[in-house]
Amino acid sequence: MKKYLSAFLMLLGGLAFSCQSLSNESGVAPEVSATAGAEEAGELTFISQRVNRPEKPCPQDSCAEVKLQYLVAKGEPAALRDSLNRYMQRYLLGLQLMNNPDASLTPREDAAVLVADQFMEQQAKFRKDFPDAAVRAGWYLTVSSKPLHQTDSLVSLQIKHEGYSGGAHGYAMTTLQTFDNTGHALKITELVTDTVQLRKLVEQEFRKVRKLPATSFRRQGFYTQRGRLPFPQNAALTLEGLLLYYNAYEVNAYAFGPTQLVLPYAQLQTLLKPAYLPREPGTR
Repeated sequence: MKKYLSAFLMLLGGLAFSCQSLSNESGVAPEVSATAGAEEAGELTFISQRVNRPEKPCPQDSCAEVKLQYLVAKGEPAALRDSLNRYMQRYLLGLQLMNNPDASLTPREDAAVLVADQFMEQQAKFRKDFPDAAVRAGWYLTVSSKPLHQTDSLVSLQIKHEGYSGGAHGYAMTTLQTFDNTGHALKITELVTDTVQLRKLVEQEFRKVRKLPATSFRRQGFYTQRGRLPFPQNAALTLEGLLLYYNAYEVNAYAFGPTQLVLPYAQLQTLLKPAYLPREPGTR
């Protein structure tokens, strides 16, 4: 499982981003995450969709369940809208890799439905192949997503997912991604003019948040690149500044857990490229 989990982390870090409503099954109607007026004007908005798959009948107290909440972008600009939707679809399809490393990641509108159905089928097969273990193995998969920040020049998304499909413990991951207005998924190194100085700020904030001494990260058991803490695989611009997230396993053992950092814009004035600096109040 750890092998597949590590591969999945790498996939999500490198992703560039059916709309089938199951309100009759889940009792949840689509949720609009922007004003109706904005959609009518053709501006970019998001609709929240849900796919729920409870196991029926449920054997004892180990029910399998899938709850996927994902975003569908609507409106203009078309290039950004289409890029966001492809990203979301590839993300959902990537969830299959935990149990099927050969799964196709080609974007498709019914990605959420496909993933939910296959997850439940795999759990049913597991119960059949290992009847004794199945009693103690209630599989689950949940996804939640939301737009973190949106301006005329960028959109930032957050996706969280948790699950369990066998092994010693479950897993939880957070994905952050900022897109420019052309739909390009921005890497952290594309946001700034000086990556050396940014790394210093990241390491400084990491030590502060995790209450670490000034000794080398490597001696403290962290995974390093040439002795330096690597940038996290997930970063996004928000209203407050640059949000960075290290998932479990990314720079240390699972027991160390995730680490979230925020570098406020006041620290980034000379580092962020002008296009990504916040506008004056009242502008987008």
